[in-house]
Amino acid sequence: MKKWVIIGAIAAALSVVGFFVFGSKSNGNSNEQIPVANVQKGDLVIDVLEGGNIQALNYLEFRNEVRAKAGVKILEIIEEGYFVTEEDVANGKVLVRLDQSELEEEIVDHDVQFQQTEAAYAEAKQNIEIEESEALSEIKGERQKLRFALLDFQKFVGAQAAEQTLRKLKLPFDTLTLQAYEDEATDLIVKAFDSKKLAETTENDLGSPFDLGDEKESLSSNVNFGSFLKNELLGDGEAEQTIRRMRDEALVAASQLAVVEESVEGAKRLHKRDFITKQTLDNELVSLDKARLALQRSETELELFQDYEFPKEAEKMLSNYEEALLSLIRTKRESMAKMSQIYAKYRSAKRRYELELKKRTNLEEQMASCIIRAEKPGLVAYGGANDNYYTSRYYDGIAAGATLKNGQPIITIPDMSKLGVEVNIHESHIKKIELGQKVYITAESVPDKTLVGRVSKVAVLPDSNASRYNPSLKVYPATVEIEGTHEFLKPGMSAKVEIIVEELADVNYVPVQSVFVENDQHYVFRKTLGGYEPTPVVIGAHNNEFIEIREGLGNGDEVYLKMPDDYEPSPLQIADRANERKIESGEKESDEEKATASQEVDEELKDKENA
Repeated sequence: MKKWVIIGAIAAALSVVGFFVFGSKSNGNSNEQIPVANVQKGDLVIDVLEGGNIQALNYLEFRNEVRAKAGVKILEIIEEGYFVTEEDVANGKVLVRLDQSELEEEIVDHDVQFQQTEAAYAEAKQNIEIEESEALSEIKGERQKLRFALLDFQKFVGAQAAEQTLRKLKLPFDTLTLQAYEDEATDLIVKAFDSKKLAETTENDLGSPFDLGDEKESLSSNVNFGSFLKNELLGDGEAEQTIRRMRDEALVAASQLAVVEESVEGAKRLHKRDFITKQTLDNELVSLDKARLALQRSETELELFQDYEFPKEAEKMLSNYEEALLSLIRTKRESMAKMSQIYAKYRSAKRRYELELKKRTNLEEQMASCIIRAEKPGLVAYGGANDNYYTSRYYDGIAAGATLKNGQPIITIPDMSKLGVEVNIHESHIKKIELGQKVYITAESVPDKTLVGRVSKVAVLPDSNASRYNPSLKVYPATVEIEGTHEFLKPGMSAKVEIIVEELADVNYVPVQSVFVENDQHYVFRKTLGGYEPTPVVIGAHNNEFIEIREGLGNGDEVYLKMPDDYEPSPLQIADRANERKIESGEKESDEEKATASQEVDEELKDKENA
């Protein structure tokens, strides 16, 4: 492995020597025609050049506000380029007149709509009485379920235990308290169903029958029913009767076990004296085991009922009672919700007149927008201030007789005191652009005048319209604000902008076409007395014409602007690249691989000669 590393290092050193020694070629007749440039030293401006259109940054735009499905036609429009004066603004000069006939018909149809609204109001009023009757019937059924759930809980745990439990939970515990609860709830429901109070009452005004605390957690889960058995709180309920029966069964099993145990003891004594056989004694022992199992089963059944079955059934019945209370509350709330909907429809029908009146007002506003009058002095331009190729295809042209879509720009009066240039920055330059950078602007119609501006806006995302038909094109819209006012500038003029990214002082630079790249190494062909010499360089920033040379060249050196025709990498360089790949992979090169690499070098040289 070390041997190949040493060989590779020697080969790399020889390749560098060969690159500089054999790279200096004779400047034959083919190279005499290649243009040469001198390395210059001085200030270098790094800029980004783009083209765009001059636009007004502030403007008054009039759009079509008529919401006609088929659009609205232009009856009259002032000619483009007309300058609106202060006198025109004072006299209210008409700039655009749109067709109003469809709006007039819609206003007539609006009167019929109001009559339908009045009929809906009468129907909503009748639905109130129907819903009140249905709600009362549902609440009556829930009230009955609640009473039955209370009786089931009292039957299981006994009246005394049920009362103590419900008192602690602050729930109705007998017929009187439940009746009081029902009377209070019913009274509130009746009051709530009053048409006047229902519209004003909220859920917070309903009182205690609707307030059981936190409904997300059952109250029955917080009751320790095991303490009922320890403290002997159970009365003569169904659970107490079941426990008594199981205890009696356990006592009987214990008595039978005692009898069998005495019988087994007697059998053992008789067997010792050989009065009974071994089989008879075994039968007695089997009877003893059965008696013990019977006692254990009775005791286990009693324990399971006391520890599990009783708490489960008691909690279940209390939960059913609690659910019945909540169900009554839910039913009342659902009924109130239904009634709220009925009253909402009633109020909606009542307010429909106001909505229809508002609609009428909107139609009148649209009618008023059909006549556009002068509001600000300035130059009249057709369309919107930010129209582009795609919006112009979506909208029809502005002219008398044309049909306008809703929201379509009609005319724009720009503010000529503040102009700018809208440009699209290619994604390769967007990282260089920052707000506030200095910009030089040249209008194509006035190329002898250069204006100064600043970058005032740069988009965060690329323009989706620009990449609609060319997905690979990514440009970012930017705005350049022009400093000062200039009478010769007009919106829509084409302009070129030079965004100053960086200003380098006292640096060496050469034309960008004189720098070449090979194997991630930048180099130039420096002109020598004997021809040329490939010279590696370290580059810096660049613009469209020049590139900074930080290392490798000096002031006054001459470089070719084109790669010499007779230049080709040496065989040693090509072989070196193959060896480097081998060394980096850590593999040993066999004789066959060496022959293959040599053949690849020969083929590469032949290809270059043929080229």
